[in-house]
This record gives sequence, structure tokens and C-alpha cells, in this order.
Amino acid sequence: MTVFRLPDAAAYGLSRRDIAPQRILHGYYSSTAPTPAWERAKAALLAAGRDGLVCGPTALDLVGVSLPSYFDKEKLWIQVPKSQAWPYRPEVRLIRTDRTGPITHIGGLPSLGLAHCWLQLARDLSVDGLVEVADAMTRRQHPITTKDCLAEVVAANPGVRGVSKARTAVDLCVEGTDSIPETDLRLLLVKAGFPTPEVNMMVVDPSGQWYYFDLAYDEYMLAIEYDGAYHVGDREQMFRDTARRRTLEDMGWRIITVTAADLYRNPSGIIRSVYKALLSR
Repeated sequence: MTVFRLPDAAAYGLSRRDIAPQRILHGYYSSTAPTPAWERAKAALLAAGRDGLVCGPTALDLVGVSLPSYFDKEKLWIQVPKSQAWPYRPEVRLIRTDRTGPITHIGGLPSLGLAHCWLQLARDLSVDGLVEVADAMTRRQHPITTKDCLAEVVAANPGVRGVSKARTAVDLCVEGTDSIPETDLRLLLVKAGFPTPEVNMMVVDPSGQWYYFDLAYDEYMLAIEYDGAYHVGDREQMFRDTARRRTLEDMGWRIITVTAADLYRNPSGIIRSVYKALLSR
């Protein structure tokens, strides 16, 4: 895979007509189509010059952070110094700033430090959106940062746009989550006035078999599980899930199952169920 400019196309035996579908941004093309995200970021950095950095959601996407679906991954976020000339390119969200920050590399591409990339999102995102991304960066599996690191970056940059939202989001972030819907479910409960539930709490049955709950109130033996319908059609998994639920209920656990329709179309129903369950425990 190679990124090249129009005058170099002949070296690859390509005509203008050949490379038209492989245009990444004005004046830059890829030897493959569709163009991988890394190639698109490389082209934008070539256009930006030596001081350009990948930043914002582009950098987070490149390292595998699960971003909310409303992000436009086709828009490349590039940071350059304020003094640097840059012709308008609709494919690029340009961040002009002389504010310094740590520099890392993603597959050889220079990038702003990942915690700083998260802070850049505060100019656009709501508190909930910032929490979704912060949770995604501190996942149970393959975390790329910590809550403490995010808090340090926020504290060190008091003048950044949206920093008050970022400060609130850090307080609401919980390390060790598994998915965006689970984050949204936790935020729903917290905003409704419930205590912050424990995430991915492990429970061991009398035989020594262990299980995880998405969200749980251990004191009340109440668990709230998000069912993403990942195993629809998998009969064996459905049997295992049924047996798991029966075992946990026999131990005294009350389990509330939440679907995407519940969470995003009827959240008040979830709040009522949790409220009634807590009252009865």
C-alpha cells in the first residue's frame, strides 16, 4: 500500500483515469481502493508537512478505540501550528494550535498523545459522549490509558475549550467496561439518582464456577445486564445463558435484562424496574 501524488502516478503504471477512484484528498492518492484509515491519515500528514500530527478521533480510531457511531470517521483530524499554511481540504478537520502536548507514534505516524486527543473532543461532544470515549479508552480488555491519566491531562489544561465538560466526564468515567451501551446504561442509572453500579462484577457459584455481571449492586444482589443479541441463532449459547441465569437466580440474585430498544427508546421503563427492584431487596 502506497500513498502518492498525481505526478508520481506514472511510476506505478497508472493513468489519471486509473487513480480517480483512489483519491484520498486533493492531490493525494492511494495504491489501493478502498483506502485503509492508516493510508488516509498518512496522506493528510504528507499534505500537512513535518509539524503535522494525527489527533482527535482519527488517532483514537487508528489505535482501535471503539468510537460512538455518530463520529464521522471519514473526516481526518490533523493538528498543525497556527503559523502553518494549509489550503482548505474538505476531508480534513484542521486543528490550529501552538499548545504543546506529548507526541507518540501510531504505526509510524506522528500523533498527539492519546489522552490529549480525548481532551480535544471536549470542544464538540457532550459530557455523555466524552464518558463513552473515556470508557472505551479504559476498557477491561486492551486499555490504552487510565482514568488517572485523563484526569492529569484535564488538570494540566485549564484553558482548553470544553474543559469543564471533560472534568465532569472524568468523574463519571469507570475503568474496565466492555461496550458503549453498557456505558450508556450506567449513565442512565446515575443521572436517575441511583448510586454508581459496579461494572463487570464477578460472582462465584457454590461449585466454583464464576460469572460476570455487566452492572451490579452487590449489597442488594441486583444485576442489570445489557443484552446486545450477540448470540441470536446460537442455540448452544442460548442454553448456556439460560442455565447461567437460573444458577444466579437460585443464589438469590435479581437480574434485570435490558435491550437496545429499552435503553434508547424507553429508558424510563428501566428506571422504574431498577427502582422497584431496589425497594424490594
